[in-house]
Amino acid sequence: MKNLITLFFIISLTSYSQDKIQQVEVVKTDTQIEEFSKQIGTKEFKLDFLDLLVFPALSVGYEKINDSSTAFGTTLFINLGGEDSDWNDNLAITPYYRFYFLQSEDYGGYGVFAEVFTKFAFGDAEIYNLTSSTYNKENYFDMALGLAVGRKWINRKGFTLETLLGVGRNLFFDEESDSSDRTAASARLNISIGKRF
Repeated sequence: MKNLITLFFIISLTSYSQDKIQQVEVVKTDTQIEEFSKQIGTKEFKLDFLDLLVFPALSVGYEKINDSSTAFGTTLFINLGGEDSDWNDNLAITPYYRFYFLQSEDYGGYGVFAEVFTKFAFGDAEIYNLTSSTYNKENYFDMALGLAVGRKWINRKGFTLETLLGVGRNLFFDEESDSSDRTAASARLNISIGKRF
């Protein structure tokens, strides 16, 4: 009889505890994505380490996440090499607009992206003078329009890693009349680390 009461008690306890288990289903709606994006931040500051390592240059950027699929921002490039630098641009400001794809549903502003950019560059170019057969430095301003593709990773603390490759066309460059060491193309190549806030 004692064993029968113990068995009855165990069966009733087991069935009671099974009633308390609830199934949880995670559904990622646009509202949930937007809320999580607000928790880690919708603004981002980043530093390009490729420019620091390859050129003596500083390149910083700011990005604002619109929603889970789009963002806009700008980068500022400052050439720290002076006249000895192999890079013509002394200062460049590059505003852009991005479209995020694939994994953007997790954090917003994350995953593979395509961007449209405009680059405003100020610099010094070496111009070949035919009459004196010498090179002279000449200041220039140019504007480029271009496209870029890249990938961004983000962790739960809001730190980001971004790679980017893009090319644009310098609009004020004329191949026939320009005898400088400049080119018609404008490249964008970045590896940056950032922080959302």
